Amino acid sequence: MSETNLVEQLAGDIKGQLDAIRADIPTDDVLDEKVRNLLDGFFDSDEGREYARKLSFAGEDSKLKGSKFGRLGMSAADVEWMHNTLSTAKQQGKSSGPSEELENAFKAVSEGQYLSASQAYARDVAAIDQFYDRLPDTPANRAARETDIRNAMDTGESGYGSQLVGAQYVGELWDAPRRLGRVAPLINTFQMTDPTAYLPVEADLPELSFVAESTANNSSNYTTVKTGSNRVTVSAKKFVIHQMWSGEMEEDAIIAFVPFLRGQAAKSLAHYLDSLVLNGDDTNSATGNINLDDADPADTKHYLAYDGIRHAGLVDNTGNSKDLAGPITWAALQASKGRMIDTTRLIDWGHPVDPEDLIYVADPETADKVAMLDEVLTVDKYGPNATVLNGEIARIGRNPFIASIAVSKTEADGKVSTTGANNIKGQVVAFNRGGFVLGWRRMVQVEFERLPGTDQNRIVYSLRNGFGRYAPSGSASSIEAADVIYDISL
Repeated sequence: MSETNLVEQLAGDIKGQLDAIRADIPTDDVLDEKVRNLLDGFFDSDEGREYARKLSFAGEDSKLKGSKFGRLGMSAADVEWMHNTLSTAKQQGKSSGPSEELENAFKAVSEGQYLSASQAYARDVAAIDQFYDRLPDTPANRAARETDIRNAMDTGESGYGSQLVGAQYVGELWDAPRRLGRVAPLINTFQMTDPTAYLPVEADLPELSFVAESTANNSSNYTTVKTGSNRVTVSAKKFVIHQMWSGEMEEDAIIAFVPFLRGQAAKSLAHYLDSLVLNGDDTNSATGNINLDDADPADTKHYLAYDGIRHAGLVDNTGNSKDLAGPITWAALQASKGRMIDTTRLIDWGHPVDPEDLIYVADPETADKVAMLDEVLTVDKYGPNATVLNGEIARIGRNPFIASIAVSKTEADGKVSTTGANNIKGQVVAFNRGGFVLGWRRMVQVEFERLPGTDQNRIVYSLRNGFGRYAPSGSASSIEAADVIYDISL
């Protein structure tokens, strides 16, 4: 073979290999699709969700990029919080106020405006009146009305009578219980226009009568029947989170604390709102409170505000409770449903049309035991399209089962002992969320204050709400929408 032919053959081989390589290189469209599929799969994984969570703290608002607040991973809500704090201190002559950089960042990211306390209050009242008068009473309008009222009432009040209205941090703080809470977000809510509200409840169904045809011109009227009704009283109670911390009221000094303080307040609201609706008991004496059976609770304990869901089964209607005196079983969980039937008024709270209306809640250790029962359907078996509630770990039939730290372990009688070593028994609370309602008189209000005499800063979060439990007879002993299984061996 000549040298020329050898070179031509070698060149042809090289060209063939290059053509083969070129054929294997994907087009831009194919690469784009592959990358998107890989990223979608990654962010659906636990590792990917954690990565996305970390990214979410890296300065979400594009308007903060380039500023020290963006570099520190702060959000618009953090900037508003700092601006309100420092503005309050400036009003009192205790600080030079927000820096120029913070002032510019605030103007760039916030839609809030400062009003006097009287202006803000007048605007809230007018807004509520307008919402109630202008809209027909339809389900869609009721939902819109609740959103509008919440927006109208979401005001962050700072010291000396100024309110930052429309502030993002207050809205985020109020959204926290819905995002982080496990029980309170499931309860229907309404806006209280007065400190005490009265809600009608069904008591008896009008009976259907079998009658003959009326043929004479003087036929007697058919026998009339009554529709029984009653009402639930909901009274607003006031709650506060009062915090103080030391340090200079200067921008650079408080930056590190802002996300922590806001985060802790959000977690506190979520936990204690859950605890309020579950554990409420207004028994303020040396014995008998379901949250402190053998001691006198401090007068400021949150659970003293009103009676809650656990109280209905343990105290008010003891027929809706079971002293299990043994390990939790499938049969025990199913039996709760049978105790939640009101045959007198023909209301079946334990077997609702919508299975999502019946919720089981347990302390975490009991919940883990329930999840190991053979009959229980666990979350990993639901399928990708299932709706899972916060804290949901299983289903009892078609009804959600939630683990919540707001449910404590107890003594054998279902009540919490002041001696921690006595609280070794588990508890499961079943309730129909249609049997309870949470009323709001004041959404979250935030006030800041600087205390120069002790070099401290003060922040107070306050709210007012009330809790209603549907008792058809007017007496708590007729509550059938809840049931408690207690004295569970762990």
